[in-house]
Amino acid sequence: MALGILGVGMVACMQMFGSSLKLEERSSREARAALYARAVMDELLVRPPDRLRNGEDRLEPTAEGFRARRLVRDAGPDEGIERRDLDFQDELMLRYLEVEVGWQDGLNGKTYVLRSLRMAPSDE
Repeated sequence: MALGILGVGMVACMQMFGSSLKLEERSSREARAALYARAVMDELLVRPPDRLRNGEDRLEPTAEGFRARRLVRDAGPDEGIERRDLDFQDELMLRYLEVEVGWQDGLNGKTYVLRSLRMAPSDE
């Protein structure tokens, strides 16, 4: 009887241990995706202002299976900014930066998005 109870307890412990390993792997993968997104955003933030032009591009998938998309556009009403409100609108433009990193997590796709604003010379 005692061995039966011990066996049931061991099986329950093994299942919990397996589940915790899966959760740790998921958490670690999400943290790596956030670090990758931050690295892509940092590249946009340190890029010389005259090279920060409007556009969207997709980066090659990484060895870990992360897919990244970069977006640069003029900031506008979606960000609560009206161009006429900016005193420096002729020389400088406020740019909206967005980095989205996606990866497959089991049957579901996951995404991590970073957004920022940055000043750059006007394209006009």
